[in-house]
Amino acid sequence: MKEEKFPIIKAGYIFNKYNKKVDNLFLKRENIEINYPCRLDAMAINPAAVCYNDSMVFTPGEVVVSLNQYINVKVKVLNVDGGKLSISDTTRRKVLIKHSYLLMCDALNVSPSLEIDVDDCLIPKHCGFGSSSSTIAAVAAAINELYGCPIKDEDLIKYLAANHGEEINDSDLDNLKVVQCIGGGATNGLTEEGIIIIAGKSTTIAKMKYESDVLIALPKDFVQKDAKVLMELEEKNLWKFKKTGDQYAEKIAYDLLHKALPGMKNGSIKALADVVYDYRFNMGSNENCSFVYDKLMKISDGLRELYEKKHCAFLALSSVGPAFFTIVENDKQKNYCKKYMNKLGLNVIESSICNTKYQIVSAKDMECFWTKKETGTEFQQRPTSKYITDEIDKYDISEKKCIDIGAGGGRYSKYLANKNAIVLSIDKYPEMFDHSANINFVKGFMNDVPVVDNSYYMVLSIGVMHNAVTVSEYEKSYKEIYRILQNDGVAIISVFTNDIITNDLTQTGNNTYEIKNRPPMVLYGKEQIIDLVNKIGFKNIENVDEHVTDVGGGSRNVFTFKVQK
Repeated sequence: MKEEKFPIIKAGYIFNKYNKKVDNLFLKRENIEINYPCRLDAMAINPAAVCYNDSMVFTPGEVVVSLNQYINVKVKVLNVDGGKLSISDTTRRKVLIKHSYLLMCDALNVSPSLEIDVDDCLIPKHCGFGSSSSTIAAVAAAINELYGCPIKDEDLIKYLAANHGEEINDSDLDNLKVVQCIGGGATNGLTEEGIIIIAGKSTTIAKMKYESDVLIALPKDFVQKDAKVLMELEEKNLWKFKKTGDQYAEKIAYDLLHKALPGMKNGSIKALADVVYDYRFNMGSNENCSFVYDKLMKISDGLRELYEKKHCAFLALSSVGPAFFTIVENDKQKNYCKKYMNKLGLNVIESSICNTKYQIVSAKDMECFWTKKETGTEFQQRPTSKYITDEIDKYDISEKKCIDIGAGGGRYSKYLANKNAIVLSIDKYPEMFDHSANINFVKGFMNDVPVVDNSYYMVLSIGVMHNAVTVSEYEKSYKEIYRILQNDGVAIISVFTNDIITNDLTQTGNNTYEIKNRPPMVLYGKEQIIDLVNKIGFKNIENVDEHVTDVGGGSRNVFTFKVQK
């Protein structure tokens, strides 16, 4: 049996993992609503590269026009156990939403329970609007927003393009057909400019803002086909794409580099429009795509005069069609093109170029325990613990650099300052700190302290480490203390351990715990901590104090120790 080159896969199947590490993740928003623009694909730069390859990363490049036709996405965080996905009944393309959700869960290493609603009723599918890739990208962008956008736009584009699929039919909610993706559907919604040139691995090499109306023409009798049917037809015709690429790729690249790109740089799309028109209408591209609709070439021949007689500024088939589109620069061109298209038996959708990335319609931030005013007040008013200040007092820190990591309200920072130390306070929640104390404060993370190596005589980390969200963040935080300490410098660390576990804690993984109505924690046992700091390279590990404290919902074992570098 012949191997299927573009197979059917399960929603969420990943060909190419997201390979950049993401730390410090927690939900920052309760809900988000965005409008995500669709795209028109004016041309492929090297159509031969749309043919099958084992990596499922396709590199033909393309010219993209972003469109003010929007997919609306609403995502709401559900207060149920992790990993539950609820898709609204009115959402049409449920398997794409499921696929996008699972891709983001894997990339971010999270499993949120979400309710997702997608309204794309004004976007025709499988016609050239990039509706599938834009839908997947829209949902992914919304989920990324929930976490504060830890994945950069350019990285998200590449990740989604390298793991693309489209629904087999409307009733199959679990399976997708693998379809080549160049990245245009993600790029246009994650890029501010409206005309974009992509090359290589979904990499933007040129972009420009361009204000103009767009007319999209669709055959009145066109019947949308499912992705499985379209890909079966496309596979039979891929040899034509390869032939065009082999014959014209060098000319296209030369014309883009020496004509279109300089024109865009100077604010003109005329040279780009010439390159696109030549590719589509004179190099066989439209004919290569005629498997989508049997009368496509008749329409193509009929539309030629719109560009040749300067009735529009830009004319192209979008993707494999059957949608054609024109960019029109004034009402005269617009009215002429619209009437002309109607006479050819085409329905015309009026739109315009979108020069912004996706737009946030509404959002509600999570009420974070650490940013509440009452939390800051409580921590600012808390007294210092004598067993910690007694330990500080054993050292002459006058005029020496000391850093308080996770300073909170600043109680220990103030104590250090009163001892005439040169103090830097670090916390990722500036809202907590008492800024009236006139102590140098920098927003930062305990696993990524923004100071140079070997720069501090004393490091304090009091009641902070266990607030890590991941084990990686927890262990990296100890390594950061070692990195920034001077040789023979001292660190005093106080941390909750898992030597006592009460009913308010729910274990979610190795050393990770959830707490009702509070941020999650990473809890190591005392012996685990000692083993960890030994492996990092600390010396002279000394137990300062160990006691049990009531935190208002359960008890915690508090382990305080000091180490040297």
